[in-house]
Amino acid sequence: KFAFVLSSAIRYDGVNVFGYTVWSLLDGFEWHRGYSIRRGLFYVDFQSHDKKLMPKSSVLFYQKLIEKNGFPPLPENQPLEGIFPCGFAWGIVDNYIQVDTTPAQFLDSNVYVWDIHQTKKLIKVDGVFTSKRKRHCVDFAVIRLQISLLQEMHVTHFHFSLKWSLILPLGNLSLINHTLVHYYQCFASELLRVNITPVVALWQPMAENQELPVSLAKYGAWENPETVQAFVEYARFCFINLGDHIKFWITMNEPSVKNLTYTAGHNLLKAHAKAWHLYDKEFRRSQKGKISIALQADWVEPACPFSRNDQEVADRILEFDIGWLAEPIFGNGDYPQVMRAWLHRRNSVDLYNFHLPYFSEDEKKLIQGSFDFFALSHYTTTLVGWEKEDALKYDHYLEVQMINDITWLHSPDRAAVVPWGLRKLLKWVKSKYGDVPIYVMANGIDDDQNMVHDKLRVYYIQNYINEALKAHTLDNVNLQGYFVYSFNDKTAPKYGLYSYVANQYEPKPSMKHYREIIDNNGFPGPETPELLCPEEVASCLECHFFRTRKSLLAFVSFIFVAFIVTIFFITYYSKRVKRRYR
Repeated sequence: KFAFVLSSAIRYDGVNVFGYTVWSLLDGFEWHRGYSIRRGLFYVDFQSHDKKLMPKSSVLFYQKLIEKNGFPPLPENQPLEGIFPCGFAWGIVDNYIQVDTTPAQFLDSNVYVWDIHQTKKLIKVDGVFTSKRKRHCVDFAVIRLQISLLQEMHVTHFHFSLKWSLILPLGNLSLINHTLVHYYQCFASELLRVNITPVVALWQPMAENQELPVSLAKYGAWENPETVQAFVEYARFCFINLGDHIKFWITMNEPSVKNLTYTAGHNLLKAHAKAWHLYDKEFRRSQKGKISIALQADWVEPACPFSRNDQEVADRILEFDIGWLAEPIFGNGDYPQVMRAWLHRRNSVDLYNFHLPYFSEDEKKLIQGSFDFFALSHYTTTLVGWEKEDALKYDHYLEVQMINDITWLHSPDRAAVVPWGLRKLLKWVKSKYGDVPIYVMANGIDDDQNMVHDKLRVYYIQNYINEALKAHTLDNVNLQGYFVYSFNDKTAPKYGLYSYVANQYEPKPSMKHYREIIDNNGFPGPETPELLCPEEVASCLECHFFRTRKSLLAFVSFIFVAFIVTIFFITYYSKRVKRRYR
């Protein structure tokens, strides 16, 4: 990495460097540290009689570096000009939308008198009431503000999660928060009114109780098989009450494999599959929506691209981090073979018993293929190696060394900014699971909350979207949409495209930059051919009302036709009677 920094000093800073020498050729005696550290390009076996030499992966890297005389710019590393296809989903994420169900003043049936002389306040008149009216979506003032901000951004999709623990506090249908359900109905219908598609997750794990109803969290959460059926009942309730407005469903959003036991992950997969089949059999035909799971998927890069050992480590991490939940759904219906082989090996040498459950044949058939698209959240890239160098960053369970690359750009929270990692991830998904439609469901970076200009986030969005374009254009990845994380700093501090100060939302430069990319549908250049997309039909709430009430419309039509026929016959026979008496 020092060689890369050196080349940057020559190219960008004009430093007159005429040579570079590596320390050192062989492992040896390092002064006061003795033989405790190894700095050679060749490994020396000090225990052997003839001090056998073995080349390290750094030898291969340095050899390639000399052959290329540095780091020549590669075509794939240059920004790409081009645009995304028609109908590409441009979205923004807010894990949990701001919910304010405070009753509007118009719902209050009491009568008040304004005391302008003494208290200067409204005084309720006892015993006097006005007629009550139904709740309307306009009663939720906070919805209008959020919708207006989304319109300002020019996004076509908005992704948020429902709160299972608040909708069904007891985990079943014995207690339902109808006010919150009505709020979600209003929010989704208002999004449709302004041509923004709601993308809604049924469940997203959070720190407290994993965002599960208390009764489920208390008795084992996803460790308990009863949570599976509870989730299916909850999904059915949401499909029935929200499915007329929501056509883009996520069963589980970013289940954290770091916090999942193998038993919990096993039950979670079965819950997802059952919810998918429920929608597919009972709701898809009438609601015409799509549904899948969204997985967190950060890329893992081998420290030395020429080292087979480093590559094996990177592949192993990808299977444990992504393949664990992806392979049963998008692959062969079972867990990755790499996981089973590794855990079998660990169980044979360790005192611990890492048991990865087995699916029955019926469960495999249930889970395999339970998707309409591949949704993933991607934030950063991790560098890994097989040699243990830093005990604090070494994972003994998977035998992997986490490495911090000082040449990479980092956020204030030390998240690495590695745009090409997204492209590699998308190619990896395609190579493993075929030409499946892919949505980047969340992609974002933290930035200094006190800075007015979030330059890091502007750079991040620009380059990550450009790498997504490369994956679509050059690698033929079936990429259908891209969502930025996150909507605002109020719900996701340091990640928002809108700042939130003194109860006011203000757009950051990153929001304006993202809006420009959306308006251009990518990065068009002088030679980019013009893309003529058919005009989308504006959504019609009145039309939607009648589409979802076809039986009512048929009944009203029948009554209307019967009325016309009756009037016709009355008029006809009345005229005949008059003629007879003339």
